[in-house]
Amino acid sequence: MLMKGDAQSYGRATVVSVLGLVLQVAAAASMGIYAGLAGGNAAATTAAIHLAVGVFVWAPLIFLFDLHRRERREAVEIERLAQDEPTGVFETSEIPRAARSLETMRKYVLPAMSLIIGGSLLAIGFGRFNAAGGVATGVDTELEAQGFGISIGLAVAVAGFVFARFVSGMATQRIWGPLKAGASYAVGSALLGLTIAVALFIDSSFKRPVALGPVSHAVPIFTLILGAEMLLNFVLDIYRPRKPGEDPRPGFDSRLLGLLAAPDKIAQNIGEALNYQFGVEVSKSWFYLLIQRWWPGLIAVALLVAWGMTSLVVIEPHQRAMVLSFGKPSTALVNFGTADEETGEIGPGLHVVLPWPMTEIYVPVAAADDNTQVRTATGVRVLRLGTNPPKADEDILWTNEHTVQEVYSLVQKAREGDENDTADTDDLTSLSLVAVEVPVQYVVSDVREFDELAQPDHRDALLDVLGERMMMQYLATKRIDEILGAGRVELARGISERLSATLHAVPDAAGEPRDAGIRLLDVGVAGVHPPKDAAPYFERVVHAGQLREAKVEAAREYAARKLNSVAAPIEREDGTVIGASEIVEMIEELDAMSAAGAPRSAIAEREVMIQRLLEEAGGEAGGALIDAGATRWTRHMVERGKAALYQGQLASYEAAPALYMTSAYLDALLAVMRDSRVYLTGERISELNVNVNLEDRETNLEVFDTEAGADQ
Repeated sequence: MLMKGDAQSYGRATVVSVLGLVLQVAAAASMGIYAGLAGGNAAATTAAIHLAVGVFVWAPLIFLFDLHRRERREAVEIERLAQDEPTGVFETSEIPRAARSLETMRKYVLPAMSLIIGGSLLAIGFGRFNAAGGVATGVDTELEAQGFGISIGLAVAVAGFVFARFVSGMATQRIWGPLKAGASYAVGSALLGLTIAVALFIDSSFKRPVALGPVSHAVPIFTLILGAEMLLNFVLDIYRPRKPGEDPRPGFDSRLLGLLAAPDKIAQNIGEALNYQFGVEVSKSWFYLLIQRWWPGLIAVALLVAWGMTSLVVIEPHQRAMVLSFGKPSTALVNFGTADEETGEIGPGLHVVLPWPMTEIYVPVAAADDNTQVRTATGVRVLRLGTNPPKADEDILWTNEHTVQEVYSLVQKAREGDENDTADTDDLTSLSLVAVEVPVQYVVSDVREFDELAQPDHRDALLDVLGERMMMQYLATKRIDEILGAGRVELARGISERLSATLHAVPDAAGEPRDAGIRLLDVGVAGVHPPKDAAPYFERVVHAGQLREAKVEAAREYAARKLNSVAAPIEREDGTVIGASEIVEMIEELDAMSAAGAPRSAIAEREVMIQRLLEEAGGEAGGALIDAGATRWTRHMVERGKAALYQGQLASYEAAPALYMTSAYLDALLAVMRDSRVYLTGERISELNVNVNLEDRETNLEVFDTEAGADQ
């Protein structure tokens, strides 16, 4: 039965709207206080802002019902005046003031408020969803704040739901129909309060963030959906056909939340929403009546089909799964026995198992680089041992910081003196620090062994501890010069062997060794460097070593150039090349033959061969041998000429001794007088004074020189 619209009825709706506004403000303030105490909890902050927007839902309803009340009073007054004075001065065709204001409210203000509320919810949803990732969403540090949050959430949920049920009951009357908008927003506020209270209770029970993190993203999504629905309602109301005398339904009246406000009349509410939206009696059609009659059976069939589909399992290409039957590994009814009989594992593809909850498919959880969790078995996982990897925007130099926090390992000091000296191998009184970055890539080889290694949230920590312990023990046996030198490949191989042995003998709770179910793919040494303060001293050693190598190379170059200048390479007819180094080796062999007392003929033969090679090379040694041979030959011929001259002189003397003696005397006199000054004077000069320039060598004594005379 519809109530008659009068001023008193609209006044009651106005009072209820004011009460709804007060409750909405109290709920928003309480949730905001808890968000402040919780240190900016993302879910509570978003919920408080969402509740605050509800003020713009109740305020238009207050003005709307107040205008209705005024319009009714104004209509009653006009009717009374018309009855008392039918022809009085108060007769007019002008629309009353309250009626005009009410029409303006319906036509312009309510649609504008729908746009404002819907747009605000969309903006809040987008902004808070982006901010949820950077705000603390874990368990509150103060237990009192957590309990206060649960109390606030439950209070908002109970008060909001009870008030929504009360208002939705009033809204069943036509004159109070706009109260459905307030009831729907109130039930949405109650839903947010209940969600936050449940999430806080779960987190407090587990003593760690479990539910509040996802809720921090779910609340903005809920706000986005509600805002989008309000904007969609506004657009659809423009094109919706209207019946004469029908009151318009505000766009900020959520049809989705209206179903929750009256859960006992869901089918009726859906029918009314469809009738209102399409402008026809959709709820009277045969299809709707059929659905309304058989909906329990349809829901039961849908649930049965959904339950049966849980027996179909798809394992992705990068996964391997373990089949658990009532919590225990089992191979029963898995693709008719196609699972591994020993481990109960199944590989990629479609598999048929017993439906839930009789069978559960377990895929190991792995932590990704962005701190998220992925389910994979054959996917490559990374275990970082040693120091942290360098930052992406930093130059990798020994003299600058590589990462946020370096992790150094203790190694033995560098070997002193001879490289083969091992006298101080066990001397641990002097140690060195070095940062070694070792990325380890591995895959899961046995799902069951890997799963039983430790709890999923402790498994990576256990692997880190085992790897770091192995690294500490292994690097303690190495020297700093071995690690910083060219032995990275050998170092990586040694770490791989020892890490593999460690992972195949992990002690269990009883102390017995067990396999970790891991297969190593690659173990590398990505970076090795000393502390930044010690880097310049290492650079000095490297510089000195490079300088030494440069001098050695220069000496070798000089030796090669000197050998080539002494004896150039000789290419034989058979294509072989004999250089100075080969000739030097032959000379050393010759010295060895002489020292060993080899036969003289063999030594002479070797000497001749070496001499010919040197002469054929044409270098300094060959030139010196050729010059020595020429000098020897010249001297030999001169001495031989002298011997032949003596034989001729001896024969001349024996033939004519007096003539030979006279000739020899004159030759001797000629030889003596050849460079002497001779002055010829007349016999009549009694006193002879001769002035002679002794520097003058040009005289006329050449007359005695037979060679000069012959020339003249």
